[in-house]
This record gives sequence, C-alpha cells and structure tokens, in this order.
Amino acid sequence: MKTFYSTNFHFPQQTAFHRGKVRDVYEIDHEYLLIITTDRISAFDTVLSETIPHKGQILTGITDFMFRTFQAEVPSAWLQTPDPNVLLMRKIKIYPVEVIVRRCLVGYVWRLYRTGGRIISGISLPEGLIENDLLPEPIITPTTKSIIGHDVEISEREIVESGLVPPSHWEEIRERALYLFKKGIEIAEKGGMLLCDAKYEFGEWEGQVLLADEVHTPDSARYLKLEGYHERQARQDPQIHLTKEYVREWLMRQGFQGQPNATPPPLSPEVIQEARERYIEVYQRLTGQVFQPRSYDTIESEIERACLTAIESLGLHG
Repeated sequence: MKTFYSTNFHFPQQTAFHRGKVRDVYEIDHEYLLIITTDRISAFDTVLSETIPHKGQILTGITDFMFRTFQAEVPSAWLQTPDPNVLLMRKIKIYPVEVIVRRCLVGYVWRLYRTGGRIISGISLPEGLIENDLLPEPIITPTTKSIIGHDVEISEREIVESGLVPPSHWEEIRERALYLFKKGIEIAEKGGMLLCDAKYEFGEWEGQVLLADEVHTPDSARYLKLEGYHERQARQDPQIHLTKEYVREWLMRQGFQGQPNATPPPLSPEVIQEARERYIEVYQRLTGQVFQPRSYDTIESEIERACLTAIESLGLHG
C-alpha cells in the first residue's frame, strides 16, 4: 500500500521549515505553524525506513478530537485542522520539558524497574510490582533534552531550580497535565482501553500557558486493552498493547533498542499491517468514530490546497 512519507512545499509567507521524525513543520510569518503529519514511524529515537499506512491521518484525527474536547478547560496553541493530515497551530515558546504522566509499569519505567531501579525523576517506586502493574496513583516524570538530543530524566524541583520553567507556570502545567491525564483515563475506559502513560508539551504565548503538540495519540501515550486486563495481570500473562509499544517490543525481540551506530531491522509486512490495525483501533475507541482512510492518489495536492486556504484565512499581508 502506498503511504505518505514527506512533503516538499513552499508556501506564501513561509519563514522556516523543519522536518521532524514524523512531522513536516512549516513556519508561516514567524507566528504560525502548519504541522503536516506523515506516516513515518520512529522508535528509540530512530526513524524507521518503513511507514505505517494512514498513521499520519490517525494521529491528526485523534489530536484534533482531543484539542476540541479540552479547549474550554485547557487552552492550546491549536487554531484549526484544515486537512486530515494538517494542524494549524500558533507558534509559541515551547518549554524544553516533556511532561510525562504515568500510572502503569510499562515501557521505559518497567525496563528501569526490572534492573533494580526504584527512583524515577526523584520519585520512589513501590517494591513488589510486576510488568503492567498499576501504580498507587499517577506520577509526573518529566524529561528534558540533553546536549546530544536524547531525553533525560529530571525532577520537578530541578525544573524550577534550573529555570527551565517559571515556578508559577510549572504549577499551572502540572495541574493541567494531571487534569488531561485524568480525563484521558475516562475517555480511554469508555472505549475499553487502559491509559498507561501520556506525554504532554506546553509553551508560553503572551504570558499564557498553552498546550502544544499531539495529545493522547498512539505515539504520545500507551494503551492496553482493558477487557481481561486484571485477569491477565493476575495470571502474569502478557498484556495487549494498542500503541507504538507493539513495534518497540518487536524491534527489541530482533535485538534493536537504539544502540549507537545500529541499524533497525526492516519491519515485516505483517508487523506493518498489525501496527496499522492497532492505530486504527485506538482512533475508533477514543473518538467513537469509524475511521475513514483517505485516498493517497491526490494527497499531496489536497494537503497543499488546504494549507494555502488556511494561510489565506489568517489574513496575512506583505
């Protein structure tokens, strides 16, 4: 199946361009961002050679749904969704901290725990847990970028003391992150899923704290299938992941965990198809809508046309 890998546009009033791991970002007039989400997939800070069909549309659709759901309670940089793969966002000053809220021993925190680690971001983890166990309550485990670009753990106290985020804004951020996570749990459970953890990014615009980036997508959150979760946990059976963790685990079984100078193995057609089905399942469970995959035949021209219309709606001159 054909997929959507990258863009090569030049828009009126364009002032910058950045190609990220998954998204192509066009800065407009220094004040706005057109974020075009492709089907690229990354794992362990590495962009894989293969793509997941319609992944970009799914991530954009979920983020649009979440921004609309939370816009009254949690102000965001989102302005509109002019195309199924495109978000128009206000450009804001992003704080260099990813706010990760966790309630389940999965992914990195489980890999830390099973090797004896009991402290994460200055928080002590209880003894006697097994993989996929729920923590007594959600915890905030922020990360920030190191010089070499990898995420590193940081405590809330270190965030404030180092000046990465002003104290008053950090209190606002942590409150909003916990609120989003609490509501995310409710939305996930309504769709028969267990929200394990989620990553949020915030920034500042004209003195306001605004939510930025994708929200509760399969790339920024981990979900387990809720039906049978407690029974599987009691038997210590593997849980059913409905997110990118499935791909990460497959790569680890092939011996790849992002080692320096290592090349990830190519995803098999079966893994790609299974990943696509899991992404679609999360979309449908979260939004309550049947996923309608767009045609790839004219996707580039449709995206370009939608972006031009969005730029015109901004009323820019010059």
